[in-house]
Amino acid sequence: MAENKPIEVRYYRLAPDDATVFIAVWKLTKAGTTDPVDGTVVSAGFHINQGSQGKRQYLTLSLDNGLSWNDEEKALAIQITNSQVPFIREDSELAYECFVVWDNGEAQTIREGTVTAVRVG
Repeated sequence: MAENKPIEVRYYRLAPDDATVFIAVWKLTKAGTTDPVDGTVVSAGFHINQGSQGKRQYLTLSLDNGLSWNDEEKALAIQITNSQVPFIREDSELAYECFVVWDNGEAQTIREGTVTAVRVG
């Protein structure tokens, strides 16, 4: 079952395109424990959408495009740069989802929730 957690992403109008505007590392654990998962992630995705039904997708990240998997620590890292969020034209609320595909072929949503999108400057 996916964790439901809100996040905040900011777009800085005057910041360079390569400025990091959101970064997170999510360690994946076995349900109900603090023990790391057993599997290896072979594919992953992170999406920011309009509404919980994903009617319009604004941002799509994948492994080696904003996402990276650390198999030793069983952690998924997410990095979003300013150049990836110019769709934030005004303060708003969006939705996100993050999923992984394990080495056994099983896909699993690991996090989802609301995005507070903030335009700065």
